[in-house]
Amino acid sequence: MQLRNLPLLPTNAIFHRQTRPSIRQSSPFCSTPSTLLLKINPRIPQSATTRPIDPYTNNNPRTAPPSMSGTFAVHKPAGVSSATFMETVQRKMEADSEFINTSMTREERQKRKRRKMPKVKMGHGGTLDPAADGVLVLGVNEGTKRLGDYLNCSKTYEVVAHFGCSTTTYDAEGSVLDRVSTTDITKEMIEQVLQHFRGEIQQIPPIYSALKIGGSKLYEYARNLESLPRNISPRPVTIHSLEIMGDILYDHEYMLPTKKATTDEKFQERVFRDAGLKELVKLGNKYAEMELRCLGDKGSSESATERESLALGAEPPDAEGEVLVEHPVNIGEPESDQLVAAQQNLSAAEITAPHPIVAFRATVSSGTYIRSLVHDIAIAMGARAHVAKLTRTRQGDWEVGKNIIPADDIEGKDLSEWAPKVKFYMKNGPLAEYEQ
Repeated sequence: MQLRNLPLLPTNAIFHRQTRPSIRQSSPFCSTPSTLLLKINPRIPQSATTRPIDPYTNNNPRTAPPSMSGTFAVHKPAGVSSATFMETVQRKMEADSEFINTSMTREERQKRKRRKMPKVKMGHGGTLDPAADGVLVLGVNEGTKRLGDYLNCSKTYEVVAHFGCSTTTYDAEGSVLDRVSTTDITKEMIEQVLQHFRGEIQQIPPIYSALKIGGSKLYEYARNLESLPRNISPRPVTIHSLEIMGDILYDHEYMLPTKKATTDEKFQERVFRDAGLKELVKLGNKYAEMELRCLGDKGSSESATERESLALGAEPPDAEGEVLVEHPVNIGEPESDQLVAAQQNLSAAEITAPHPIVAFRATVSSGTYIRSLVHDIAIAMGARAHVAKLTRTRQGDWEVGKNIIPADDIEGKDLSEWAPKVKFYMKNGPLAEYEQ
């Protein structure tokens, strides 16, 4: 028996049903009649420009359009963390389907739904302290991959330093560590010290910070009063510019913190600071050497009872919850003034005297802590200070009053009023000029 050589079928072959008998059907070798014949249609080549649009992809309502991606900046208010305010923006932007990430896998969508996470994928380019306000750069969807550029860029801050005491957190939220008289502070003295803090310097980060060591953040060790697995070395940072804004002001609205740090808090801060200062001394920092000497003198003057409490990790009976009255309710009450003055070796007049504030503007590199900068400047002057107010006015090309979304718009207005501005900067970048 001789078999026929059948040609290969092209991909655009179409099967047609045949009603009349074919030659193959009448052949004695065909045991099973077939009612199908092949009709070959010639293939027409189609270029990318003439290829017809797939009607399913464009007309099917289940196929979502690609989501928007990019970066923009908001003005984070004081009193809220960066992560919390970012989630507020995410929840608001869920009302616009253009921001919802459509490229997520099924597993990612289920994970976000299970954890009750917002549908808009978002990240921020650098944490801003909860007590601070100012520029917070946000990335949406694929824009989150570009946030690393804003972690390494320079930033500008405006800070109000309140002289008179230092705190555990280096800002007004912490407990009081030390009090020092401020009667002899002058603008010339500050200017003389500032020149040593410009350019490339070594900085000890605050223990109340988000830096990680041993898998945990530093502020977690601080809040739990735990010892660190290892010492934190000073970090190199660059202070591009550092200037005083205005004059020293004694008439202001800021009040010094009143809660005194416990013995354990003081001990933890001293151990942490002492380790960093010893590293700075090796690098030739004269101010670190002076502070170490001062800490040594202060430690030798402590009472035996307090030293024993520090060694045993015990709390002195009157330390927990004790409040230092900076401005007593009744100024004429002598016992309050004398008590505070005796604790800090200051006169009653110095305790009740107003303490000045000084405003600075600083442009710094990535990784610089303004709280540590203010803390170190005050110590170099022989004084103590903490941050009373901090605003990040610029980060990269994003700047307050120029191309960021105000917090009042996000919290008090409908999404339709500020979403067009967000979409504009996500598409055109921070240097474009927005026109309403």
